[in-house]
Amino acid sequence: MRIQKFVPDAPGVYLMKDNANNIIYVGKALSLKKRVSQYFQKQEHDTKTKALLKNVSDLEYIITPTEVDALILESNLIKEHRPRYNIDLKDDKQYPFIKITINEDYPRIFITRKRLKDGARYFGPYTSARAMRETLRLVTRVFKLPQCKKKFSLRSRPCLNYHMELCSAPCSGIVNITEYRVAVDEAIQLLDGKNTDLIHKLETKMLDRVSKKDFEAAAVVRDQLSSIRTASLRQQVTGGFEDWDVISIVVSGEIASAQVLYIRDGSLVGRSEFVLNSCGAEDNEIMGAFLKQYYSDAPVPGEILLDTMPDDPTISEWLQSLGNVNINIPARGRKKELVEMANKNAQSLLKITLLKDEKKEKSGFSALVELQEVLNLNNLPEVIEGFDISNIGGTDAVGSMVVFRSGKPDRRHYRLFNIKTVSGIDDPAMMKEVISRRVAHIARGDDTPPDLMVVDGGPTQVEAAMSALGAFYPNIPVIGLAKKFEHIYLPGTDAPMILPHTSPALRLLKYLRDESHRFAVSHHRKRRSSRLRASILDDIPGVGKKRKSMLIKHFGSLDKIQAASMEDLEKVPGISTKMSREIFEKLQGSKSL
Repeated sequence: MRIQKFVPDAPGVYLMKDNANNIIYVGKALSLKKRVSQYFQKQEHDTKTKALLKNVSDLEYIITPTEVDALILESNLIKEHRPRYNIDLKDDKQYPFIKITINEDYPRIFITRKRLKDGARYFGPYTSARAMRETLRLVTRVFKLPQCKKKFSLRSRPCLNYHMELCSAPCSGIVNITEYRVAVDEAIQLLDGKNTDLIHKLETKMLDRVSKKDFEAAAVVRDQLSSIRTASLRQQVTGGFEDWDVISIVVSGEIASAQVLYIRDGSLVGRSEFVLNSCGAEDNEIMGAFLKQYYSDAPVPGEILLDTMPDDPTISEWLQSLGNVNINIPARGRKKELVEMANKNAQSLLKITLLKDEKKEKSGFSALVELQEVLNLNNLPEVIEGFDISNIGGTDAVGSMVVFRSGKPDRRHYRLFNIKTVSGIDDPAMMKEVISRRVAHIARGDDTPPDLMVVDGGPTQVEAAMSALGAFYPNIPVIGLAKKFEHIYLPGTDAPMILPHTSPALRLLKYLRDESHRFAVSHHRKRRSSRLRASILDDIPGVGKKRKSMLIKHFGSLDKIQAASMEDLEKVPGISTKMSREIFEKLQGSKSL
């Protein structure tokens, strides 16, 4: 690629793209020029890099002020685009946080799944929603902070939470700002896990109020202490009085599992587990990729304990810019025991993941892999669309589109097409119309192109489909599956591809084809039946446009008219006894159609 000659000698991020303009790899470098040129020098590359270079057709770059800025941008771009050749967290669920809006006069507390740089304090992430809600209930019960998600304005009367003693009603001016800020600070101490300091502080406050004979206020503090002590007993003490994240990563082939233990004020307060696509990288590279992605939106503790140091020293520099954090591999003592605990949990997660992958292999994933190989597709056909035409003698023709995702039907995205431009028996022309309309839908941006299109039929239907794709989407792979011998037809050839009947790929294609046929035939029958019944209603003497409209309005549908009794028909304005009998007899005779 000639573009590499113009890459500057500056820090930044480079984006590699395939021939369909999809971003397939994102990397960062202190010198973009030197890093990019390494890819195209005559040297032995690892398996992942060889596969990457085979598919690269274009390259873009973004210059940044420093390498740390490049690292942050790289992490954000990986999360946004999920490039095929980057190490990436497969588990992309967002764990919830408890948020306190400390930058407001009267801070609020609530649950959120987005950690923003907005000056608020975030606690978590919590992997157990139940544990998080129990913590939130404790904080609101003890410190009575409002849980309003929207910033509140002053009001004349407090809401129900105040009367339930779950809020001190700062919105109504019942509590002064100084007292309220003390409650907020104490809530933060509790959420930080600094229970010992908080308990000592509250004990002092309680004794002070007792000495002043303010027994009612002392009783309130006593109840707070009781709740906090109860919560503290539930936590498993592991030693130490610092905030640590303990991380271990275990790798097996293309899969890696990561385990994060959260130690706050000496207590194990939670854990998170993640699965990564390792792309065959070394352990230290995988650890580096994980730290970049994980801490881009997770709080950074005082110390991070690892079993493998990241390959890139810039990561440590970046983490230290987020907070005064130490990154260590402990050699002995309690910290090493915690890393070993995280490692055992990571190994357990990896075993479960591999078993799930094996089950997925048996349940359809192997069919997609085989399909990619036999059809020589660039990508795994995760999304396949199947098309079929149904008509009898060229009447009431319909087309169907079914969608399979990861080898399974995705019925929410099935579509039906009433043929509009083709008359008579011309299945290829009808197929061209259906796929042309589908392509127009994609071109408008209403949907994304599939990884593979399968049409019911042989070379003629395949040629019609390719003609419909035209210049808009010529790169969408199209094949035909003929019913008689289950032969596969590729564009530009009359010679079929024959797979054994035991082939998982062939079984998947047959399932897709049969499903598209069933869907098309079902709609065709409904349409034909509706037309026949409508024409029978038109043929009844005395039932013109007006009476037909009144009948449909009264009953709601032709089915309900056909199911009506003579007495029901007589109730329709303008329908006499004689006419109701004629309608009833005519419709009863049409039920066999």
